[in-house]
Amino acid sequence: MLPPAHLARLTTLVATLLAGAGGAWADVGGTVSLQTDARERGMSYSANRPSAQLGLAWDGDAGWYAGAQLAHARFSQHRGAAVLLYGGRVIELTPGLDGEAGLVAHAYENVSSYDYQEVYVGLLGERWNLRAYLSPDYYGIGQRSLYAEFNLRWPLMKGVAAVGHVGLLHGWGGQVSPYADSRNATRMDVRLGASWQLGAGSDLQLAWTAAGRGGPYTWMDATRRRTVVLGLTVAF
Repeated sequence: MLPPAHLARLTTLVATLLAGAGGAWADVGGTVSLQTDARERGMSYSANRPSAQLGLAWDGDAGWYAGAQLAHARFSQHRGAAVLLYGGRVIELTPGLDGEAGLVAHAYENVSSYDYQEVYVGLLGERWNLRAYLSPDYYGIGQRSLYAEFNLRWPLMKGVAAVGHVGLLHGWGGQVSPYADSRNATRMDVRLGASWQLGAGSDLQLAWTAAGRGGPYTWMDATRRRTVVLGLTVAF
């Protein structure tokens, strides 16, 4: 299990954000996801193998929200739970355009040296979102990082949508790993595919995903760079 001290720090990050929501009424929901390959920012954290994820989300008044995700991560020598906690707030900027800001914390069972935190800001449209994440110590490697992403979901017909994603990860400062690609401090990842709605609360997605080289070096760099991922998500 994760050390109590790490869990306490992660919980505090989210609790701080929720304090402003007081006793406001909230909606709580969850999701269960199955994927042929669990990927984050184009890189596999399941060693190119199938994986399952459990998610819980809280939506409160005044735009406050928080949540948690539990997955299984496979490392070169270790494997265990991967926990993600997040919290933030969405505010309306103009009709059809919202802004958001928040915190996200990542923790890994048995390999706490990989734990890291990020702050993020974003713009949310009806069919798209744009976010930027900043970390002072990406995956505990001693480098600062900035990750920017653009996500699009475009309806094609009833129950079917095209999905797209492009992200850029840039690292700087600290000691660069000798395994890193010293020619480029930035890595790009892309995902293109389609999504099918299978009744209320169920979604099937098939997408091609790819990641370049460069950027901060992490334990995921040895995984396959290009693949097709099939995923099923059920909400409850």
